[in-house]
Amino acid sequence: MPRPYRALAAASSLFLASSGIILAVATGAGAATCGAHKVTSIPGAKAEYRLACQNGNLRVYGWVKDTRADGDFAALHVHSSSGEVRSAFANGWGEVEHFNFTFPRARSAEVRLSLDN
Repeated sequence: MPRPYRALAAASSLFLASSGIILAVATGAGAATCGAHKVTSIPGAKAEYRLACQNGNLRVYGWVKDTRADGDFAALHVHSSSGEVRSAFANGWGEVEHFNFTFPRARSAEVRLSLDN
């Protein structure tokens, strides 16, 4: 992401946080395909996930962890190529939430880690 867009994204996040609407710090999003494995983190959240394909279905599985006692919770949102969205939430400092999602007729997904309140 070019620098101007990073600054705009950061400014937008600060505006939303100061407005009390929502605090969302998302990782760089890009579609992951079958066989992908990723460990990702942002201040306050960490996650690990894998993507596997079998018989025309996409399976996304792993865990998400809340790593900061701040009143926010860690959220991992999975947007499949078939248009379906599923989320896993770890609500509470040190909490780990395991997830295992299956998306019919999908071969890729965009996975985003964020903090929500």
